Amino acid sequence: LHPDAINYTTRDGKYSIHYAIISVDHRDKPTATVDIVKFLLDCDPYVKLQKYEGTAPASSLLYFACLWDYNDSKIEAALEIIEVIYDAYPEAIEDNRFASNIPDCHQQVQVFIHSQLAYSRQAKNHRLMMTPDDNGQLPLHTALQHNVRLGSI
Repeated sequence: LHPDAINYTTRDGKYSIHYAIISVDHRDKPTATVDIVKFLLDCDPYVKLQKYEGTAPASSLLYFACLWDYNDSKIEAALEIIEVIYDAYPEAIEDNRFASNIPDCHQQVQVFIHSQLAYSRQAKNHRLMMTPDDNGQLPLHTALQHNVRLGSI
């Protein structure tokens, strides 16, 4: 593997990480795909910004991963991949296409997107983020207690 290969697209607009995501359905051990995605994200800080150029407009890595048609038997590994991508670049969830295309996602992916969008919207309200609840806790404390994804914090 040539180190710069992770930054080149194929003719159909995909980067290496897109092929890693797609491969989850074709592996006997789908958790190996999670490790590959983590490795690619760790190799270069710009991998998280790679967009699939095969759509107009180009889609973020998170959007691509969420809309892939996963096999039900591999959905747990797929969710882990989506979570890793989300943690690396949580801003991608703000893509306006998520709202209109959520019904096209696997049911478990929909649940993940909805929950993260709720935290994302909450985080934009500075006054809310600085206001303690009845127990004196900020939303950050509550999020940490509920094991919210790193990307949401």
